[in-house]
Amino acid sequence: MKISVAMCTYNGEKYIVEQLNSILHQTKKVDEIIICDDGSKDSTLEICNKILKTSNIEYKLKINKKNLGFAKNFYQAITLCSGDIIFFCDQDDIWKENKVELMCQVFNDNPNALLVFSNAHITNENLEIKGNLFENLSYQNSYLNNQYETVNYLLNDNFVTGATTAIKKEILNYIGDLDNGWAHDYWFGIVAALYGGLKNINEPLIYYRQHDKNTIGIGKKYGFDKIKKLFSKNKENNIENQYAELRLPQLIYLDKFIKEQKLDACYQKILDKKLDFWKKREHFGQQGIITNVIIVIKGAIKKEQVSNRNVDKPILKDFIKAVALAKRDK
Repeated sequence: MKISVAMCTYNGEKYIVEQLNSILHQTKKVDEIIICDDGSKDSTLEICNKILKTSNIEYKLKINKKNLGFAKNFYQAITLCSGDIIFFCDQDDIWKENKVELMCQVFNDNPNALLVFSNAHITNENLEIKGNLFENLSYQNSYLNNQYETVNYLLNDNFVTGATTAIKKEILNYIGDLDNGWAHDYWFGIVAALYGGLKNINEPLIYYRQHDKNTIGIGKKYGFDKIKKLFSKNKENNIENQYAELRLPQLIYLDKFIKEQKLDACYQKILDKKLDFWKKREHFGQQGIITNVIIVIKGAIKKEQVSNRNVDKPILKDFIKAVALAKRDK
């Protein structure tokens, strides 16, 4: 079984040495490291070359002629890998030395596994542990009780974090169009769940470093600045002022995917409930506060928020969005 690592880099000189060393000193050796660089202006590439050329491990550095962006660059790295198992890898984390061994064991023990994800220590830039990834994502082991529950909870909110993930290359036969509006880790997780191949490890296997230059961060609480943006009348280019706009395009694409692939009709029923929930919130930005709040109250009576979100205090968060996004007179 050949093991590949797909890593994307962009101005990663500050932490890349620690990450590469953690990969090279695994209890189960990896066979190949593929690095796709998205136009680094620092010494990232020089550092990678210096470390890897003496590692006795196959490696390739692909330098993009133009910036592809995080998701497309990761897809590129994945498709360039030749391994049977492909590990997703960020440039600024650190792997525990038994990460590869434990995750490969899950694939060995579960022939149907398509994707394995693990827990992680959330740390600051100095690797001081600040939290637990699964707790932060409100993830529970019961979410993987059966494939229908797994799809339901995963559509509520993503709990598959790319930095903790490894895939069986076979999954590339099922993923369809990669330019579909989904984050790469979320989409791979959804596909693995639809085909009954999503597995997890409860143990934290990486130090998931959070700093001010993360492309995608976690555990960042709503501070004054975020709340101010959320309630701002200026809605342009502000992700805090999006809600259903983020979910509906993904779900609409998934609806098409399930129909085209002729997947289990039970998945369609699960998806229809999610579509209904988010379509009710599609016009929060064009409606008044009273109209929005009524939608939230009706949903709370039917327990819709609890059924369609994994987050803590889903009714309160739905209410805040309803008020913040409501149309106001200028």
